[in-house]
Amino acid sequence: MNLVYSESFLKSLDRMDSSSQDRIKIAMFNLATNPMTPGFHPEKLFANNLYSGRINENLRLIMSIDGDQFVVLYVDNHDDAYRWAKNHKLQTNKPTGAMQLVNIERTTEIIIDREHLHVEPRLFEKHSDDYLLALGVPEEWILPVKESTRKDLEFLIERLPSEIMERLLQLEEGKLVPIPRRHDGDPLEHPDSLRHFVTVKAIDSLSTALEYPWAQWSVFLHPDQQDLVKGSFSGSTKVSGSSGTGKTVVAVHRAFKLAKEDPSSQVLLTTFSRTLASRIRRMVGILSGATDNIPPNLTIENIHTIAVQIWNRNNPGVQFEATQEEKIEEHLKSAMGLKILGPLDLKFVLSEWKHVVDYWGLTDLESYLTFPRTGRGTILGQRQREELWSVFGPVLQDLSNSKSEMTWSQLTFSSATLSAKEESSSYQHIVVDEIQDFGPAEISLIRSLVSPGPNDLFLCGDAGQRIFKRTFSWSRVGIQIQGRSRHLRVNYRNTQQIQSFAETVLSGPVVGGDDEEEDRNSVSLLTGAPPIIKICEAESEEILHIGEWLQDMIRLGYGQDEIAIVSRRTKTLSDIGHPSLQMAGNLKRRDLQDSRPPSEDGVAFGTMHGVKGLEFKAVAVIGCGEEEVPDKEMLDSACDESELQEIMETEKNLLHVALTRARERLLITCSRNLSLLIKDQSQSR
Repeated sequence: MNLVYSESFLKSLDRMDSSSQDRIKIAMFNLATNPMTPGFHPEKLFANNLYSGRINENLRLIMSIDGDQFVVLYVDNHDDAYRWAKNHKLQTNKPTGAMQLVNIERTTEIIIDREHLHVEPRLFEKHSDDYLLALGVPEEWILPVKESTRKDLEFLIERLPSEIMERLLQLEEGKLVPIPRRHDGDPLEHPDSLRHFVTVKAIDSLSTALEYPWAQWSVFLHPDQQDLVKGSFSGSTKVSGSSGTGKTVVAVHRAFKLAKEDPSSQVLLTTFSRTLASRIRRMVGILSGATDNIPPNLTIENIHTIAVQIWNRNNPGVQFEATQEEKIEEHLKSAMGLKILGPLDLKFVLSEWKHVVDYWGLTDLESYLTFPRTGRGTILGQRQREELWSVFGPVLQDLSNSKSEMTWSQLTFSSATLSAKEESSSYQHIVVDEIQDFGPAEISLIRSLVSPGPNDLFLCGDAGQRIFKRTFSWSRVGIQIQGRSRHLRVNYRNTQQIQSFAETVLSGPVVGGDDEEEDRNSVSLLTGAPPIIKICEAESEEILHIGEWLQDMIRLGYGQDEIAIVSRRTKTLSDIGHPSLQMAGNLKRRDLQDSRPPSEDGVAFGTMHGVKGLEFKAVAVIGCGEEEVPDKEMLDSACDESELQEIMETEKNLLHVALTRARERLLITCSRNLSLLIKDQSQSR
């Protein structure tokens, strides 16, 4: 027997309650091991060659049966399952050779009388039937597609296969879409089919898919993602894409593949934050079948953990201690003493330390005198630099005398130097997620850990989500990307409505570490409710509204672990978020921490920084008033206009990160005046 399960089946399974899911999983295992399982009773439905299988008195499994091949398509309660089956059919698209699940419900709904004087332009009427068929549009949908206008796009997105909508949306943008090559082999092996169907080759792979029905990324990859996962590259490679385009998915699959294909090689999968490293480790565990089965030659740690390990290995008996920013400020104040630095005050000295001296690992006056200080607004002459070094030098000396105490940047640069001195490279392949948050120290470290060559560095990121480090050119620390930059453009996480709203926060093009402007064009094939903005008169009203929203989300069927409350400041979570949770009644608070899996029960509470790399079905971004977003303390820390602009860009990126954590539902709240970073497109007040 050949058992195939579909994306539509996993989505329907995900909507079931836990007890129903357990029954369905048992039925699937029985089907995989014995198609003639007593009581299953396959029954042919309608005229579209679909069958119904009995799971219990109420639940029905919808599938296509062709000889010994069973393609599982949907599961639901009896009446809903039959209704779904009546409106769908599984067929091979003749022009492309791909297997397609076609929605045949109300295909004539948008074919309406358009004999009016004023009508929206039809988007695809200029394209011939043969061309649209060659692109993969099902024959039943040719007329509706040619009659559709812009207002019909959402209708099409909800019903047509995702790869067909991608091509249509490119046509709508005026792009030339090439006809895909016809596939004459097994329809289920067509690249388009592989995005929606998986053949069960072993019972353990079925177990993995059913145990994690929400993790469809583990089996269904876009062809662009597959090419990146399987590809061989002549050197360091960069993958960019806006939020939700599957960069982390590609990174996880790529690292897993490299480790499995060559057990003798050492592979590092790393990122900036410990929270995201923990999530990535769980994702690899899903691919492996369990976290205990992760390939032993695959290391998954955040970059600073790697730095600490290297430093500890070379400094036995000494415990690294990270110097706090407050202590550095006291050191600098003390070193300044009564020195007169002209217009250069403490604010400037702190900024110069953070963004130049510590950021670039400068350790002596000669290096500082010749350093270009690219992007810094205030120009410094040689005499001013010498005066400033009379402050920085003693601070560096104090830290050096400590032996164990240093900044994270100093530690990471030190570890890079130690790693470079080793006789052989620690790793043969390094895959990085969220590369935009790596500074010169972190980039220097990964460069030192692997020798330059084919498939050495695979760097995934989005400069529009840079929230931890300043932009700089990777070439200054030995990484060249030219000609090996790739872009992902399909958003799998956010609905169109959320994606479009979040993009309005950003301000124009962004440049990545390879010195190239990143393409932020992406398309979401998901639709849903528009974001809601609630501007309240007082905090008490904001608390009340958030509490009511939480109740609404629970009533809509969202689990507590699928909901998050996010704010710019920790204090806002306590002052507004927590009372809202209490008002909603019988809900549990779960503070996001590195050591706790995001899947634990309870509504997640986290700052905008803390939710980086995570996603939830419903998100409330609270405290978005003009006094909170952008953060006033950050703005006040700017030493000149150039730095102020840089901070504003970072604050926009941070807000964009928070908004794009939401997959389906997004609420934005504030008391009194809404942040100027948010364009109010809502009628809610």
